[in-house]
Amino acid sequence: MYQDPKRVRTKATVYLDQYEADVITALANYLGVPKAEVMRQMMMKEARDVLGVDLAALADTIAACAG
Repeated sequence: MYQDPKRVRTKATVYLDQYEADVITALANYLGVPKAEVMRQMMMKEARDVLGVDLAALADTIAACAG
């Protein structure tokens, strides 16, 4: 069904207080996307920042390898 079975998303539970939940809800409403998408994007951005991953440099490296 999936080309890459590792891309199937799993469920994770995050407990937020009312203020935190309101921020996520407001941002999701503003962007017009589901709350899960907002949280996933925020989490992945933070992970890239913490790990020092530069997506622009990564794309250049991949393009160089493909060319």
